[in-house]
Amino acid sequence: MEKKRQEQQDKYRRELKEIEDELDHHRRQMKYNQEEEDQAKELAQKKAQLKSLKETKARIAAAKSAEAKSENPSEKLQDRKPASSDIFGPSAQEWEDMKRDTGACNDALDELMDLIGLEFLTTLGAIAGDCFEETTGSKLANMGVKGCEDVLEKIKDNGGGVFFIDEAYQLSSGNSPGGKAVLDFLLAEVENLRGKVAFVLAGYSKQMESFFAHNPGFPSRFPITMNFEDYTDDELQQILKRQINRTFENKMEVEDGLDGLYVRIASRRVGRARGKEGFGNARAIENVLANIRKRQATRIRREPRSSGKEPNDFFFTKEDIIGPEPSLSLQNCNAWQKLNKMVGLREVKEQVKILLDSIKTNYQRELDEEPPIQFTLNRVFLGSPGTGKTTVAKLYGEILANLGLLSNGEVVLKTYADFIGAHLGQSESQTKGILAATIGKVLVIDEAYGLYGGKGSTSDPYRTAAIDTIVADVQNVPGDDRCVILIGYQEQMDEMFQNVNPGLSRRFSVDTPFVFEDFDDDALREVLDYKLKASGFTATGEGKTAALDVLIRERNRANFGNGGAVENLLSKAKASYQKRLSAGKMKKKNQIEAEDFDEDFDRSTRKDTNVRQLFQDDIGREDIIEKLEHIQQQVRQLKALGLDVKEEIPFNFLFRGPPGTGKTTTARKMGKVYYDMGFLDKARVEECSATDLIGEYVGQTGPKVQKVLEKSLGRVLLIDEAYRFADGKFAKEAIDEIVDCVTKPKYQGKLIIILAGYEHDINRLLSVNPGLTSRFPETIDFKPLKPDACFRLLADLLRKRKVELESKGRDLDIGCLECPSALFLSRCTATLKSLTAVEGWASARDVKQLARNVFHAIDLKAEALKVEEKHVLQALNQMLKDRQSKMVKSAPPIFHDCEADFSPTPSAPSVPALSIRTNTNIEAQQNTNEGDLTDEDGSSEWTPVSPESPGSSRSRKVVRDAGVSDEIWEQLQKDQAEEERRDAEYRKLKEAQKHATDEAREKIVRELIEEEERRKKEAEKQAKLMALGTCPMGYHWIKQADGYRCAGGSHWLSNEEIEKHMQ
Repeated sequence: MEKKRQEQQDKYRRELKEIEDELDHHRRQMKYNQEEEDQAKELAQKKAQLKSLKETKARIAAAKSAEAKSENPSEKLQDRKPASSDIFGPSAQEWEDMKRDTGACNDALDELMDLIGLEFLTTLGAIAGDCFEETTGSKLANMGVKGCEDVLEKIKDNGGGVFFIDEAYQLSSGNSPGGKAVLDFLLAEVENLRGKVAFVLAGYSKQMESFFAHNPGFPSRFPITMNFEDYTDDELQQILKRQINRTFENKMEVEDGLDGLYVRIASRRVGRARGKEGFGNARAIENVLANIRKRQATRIRREPRSSGKEPNDFFFTKEDIIGPEPSLSLQNCNAWQKLNKMVGLREVKEQVKILLDSIKTNYQRELDEEPPIQFTLNRVFLGSPGTGKTTVAKLYGEILANLGLLSNGEVVLKTYADFIGAHLGQSESQTKGILAATIGKVLVIDEAYGLYGGKGSTSDPYRTAAIDTIVADVQNVPGDDRCVILIGYQEQMDEMFQNVNPGLSRRFSVDTPFVFEDFDDDALREVLDYKLKASGFTATGEGKTAALDVLIRERNRANFGNGGAVENLLSKAKASYQKRLSAGKMKKKNQIEAEDFDEDFDRSTRKDTNVRQLFQDDIGREDIIEKLEHIQQQVRQLKALGLDVKEEIPFNFLFRGPPGTGKTTTARKMGKVYYDMGFLDKARVEECSATDLIGEYVGQTGPKVQKVLEKSLGRVLLIDEAYRFADGKFAKEAIDEIVDCVTKPKYQGKLIIILAGYEHDINRLLSVNPGLTSRFPETIDFKPLKPDACFRLLADLLRKRKVELESKGRDLDIGCLECPSALFLSRCTATLKSLTAVEGWASARDVKQLARNVFHAIDLKAEALKVEEKHVLQALNQMLKDRQSKMVKSAPPIFHDCEADFSPTPSAPSVPALSIRTNTNIEAQQNTNEGDLTDEDGSSEWTPVSPESPGSSRSRKVVRDAGVSDEIWEQLQKDQAEEERRDAEYRKLKEAQKHATDEAREKIVRELIEEEERRKKEAEKQAKLMALGTCPMGYHWIKQADGYRCAGGSHWLSNEEIEKHMQ
């Protein structure tokens, strides 16, 4: 066995050795053969060069001899002419053939063939060698000076030649750091290698201008400039004809002939891009021929073979050359069919149809050899989320590609962030790269309004650069092989187009955008049915009605999701279905019920909200109840007639009355009524003060108002202290903005707006802005509760406490309130009457506090809980005592009209401090606001700080700093004027306070407290700014939008920087 194994090993080694020897033999044989071929090529090349040099030398000698013998210039020319014809190289001969056969004419090519052609230069002896090296500017820049030297050495080693640099402008573009160094090196070498190397620089005209600007010595080193103009339509036709003949060896037949109409149309289509950067000329004709062949192949593949007739591969039809008639193309276009099947989008479909009709018209005009109607493919898509903008953009691109208007048709989706760079120059390069990569495609820029960087000194240069690059590179010309679609919300897009480079509007059809409206009821129902079917579920009729009701409500909110909203609702319903399935409460498999869409689904089918029951705990609300019942009746009647309900019922109200009279509670219940009628998305009240809507500088008020309104869409917006809208420039701007917005479709009928305040304040506001009367036609007055009503409310509140205790197993006796004695009732109403006469009495709000005080007086540890008369009387007397102790004995009231109260008062150098006492409201919120002003004895005393003295930094004469732009200085003066206005209002308030009545004094004091708090914080910031010493002149600092600027204008600190220093 061992012997046998040894024999096998020996045999293996022998076979392996034989194979290795054979492999080595073949390798050496291949190597020797290659060496022989290389040597033969090199010998042939050297022989050819030697022969060429000898011939050149002989021709030069013969030319000199002939020149010396000839004395007549005409003879000299005749002697040289035949010689010139003898030295035609292949390129020159080809050009001569083209001129003879096709009638081509080009002065630049004639000059080129006579002067710098490599074959001519070598033949004429201008350069000794025929070496030709071709490269590009970017490649040469990456190679650097060392690489350039190597190329030139190679040319010199071969006896000279031509160095051709295509796209030479890339050397000076700045994208490659080595490019400019190479240019400086070439500048010297061009002079040094004169007669040995011919340098040819090629590139686009516009870019070459910046190239020659790199060094003034370039024009003298390169004195010969040849401009190659774009081919005319006739020349393009001849090129197409020649390409067809050359490609198919003159065998291809063309419908209507090579000089016929269809070839002319194809050539003219190419020519429409003439003059645009990147126009391909002959290369574009090659692309056209490729498309013709592609259409021919498609046509032949579709032709039936049943007849046994073989298709003619050497025949181009009309359809092959200029494409099919557009209507025929659309019949087989899946994208067009999908677009027509999409839900809604009536206006978008009409716009697309108009575009397609224009394409059909142009097709016929081309056949009639008339100029086509010019239109751009670029579009603006406006609409809410979920309306199908991106889907339509993809289908739009496929339709354009199917009609032959785009060479590719692929849809590339980008957002504005893809265009914005992080440093100067990056936005331009990123934008150029995206645009270059999307030629022949559809570029969709979603949220395009994000490219708007603002205006003025706060504008973003990176976003502005992106828009400027789009304007420069995207052209609004027919035949442009590109489609750019901007997508966004209408309001933001309008603002962008109005404030950015005006050229952007000309690049896009801003006047005829594709507007994607929110889905109407029918469209929402179709989408719901489609998505239910796609997910394998069904829904009952009642369930679909409930789902549609939810979607209609949600449509009132800002940025309604449309199709996305349907998807979200279905997800919620499926989760509810699964929950019922897990609990074993499923009625039918894969069937979604109404309760899955909305737990309170039956609101749309049940009777109207019982308004009287809703207000059963409120006292004195008969007028409000009747008004809401009347609105419910109107809605029923209008719906029965099929009329637009929102146009007929009120959505804006004025609530007039003192605090504590139930304005907020009424607003909340009113929201419930409107919610049940289907007008609101949520029965929720968004509360704010008028101060929250008033800006502090120019341009801030409008956005603040719109932000609050958008947040409140589908809800109730209650704006308290509305009297503040009557005073000040920015306050007037706020109320004007509200008046304007309530009539806009974005807000009208989609939220309830309530302006609330004291009766005389609301009346004054109406007199200041007459437009409010028509915008807020409904007024509801809230009167203070009378003493007997206050007593009944107190009994009701404690009755609720009794019910609460009974649920805990305890009993509360409130018999003294439910069946009061005549004496007790008389004493209570007398005390309540005194309380209602006290300034600042808050009606129901204070009665609630009174009920809490009575309840706190009960001994909860006792076995029997009882509200006794003494508890009630003690609580009433204590509250009255507290209120009276905090009242200020004021001077006899002097009547002043509104204009007199707020008339301008001359400013004084200093104002003596005033000591004012004001009532303190029991409400917790006002305690918080005024808590810092309360003395130890409970009284509220307020002492204002006197204004700045004349010796402060503000009184110094200010000189405008050098280098401060007019824009900055103008805004600085506006902000300083605003500061002075606030100071003047502050002084007016202090003067008006002296003569105000008790009721007016409380309002003025409240405003003075807020203003003093603001001035205190402002003084701290000013002190810190002066301490920092940033402004060497010591000027005071003026508050601006995002920070502070010294009065001289040249020093700036942002709010963030100041806050850091304040910490």
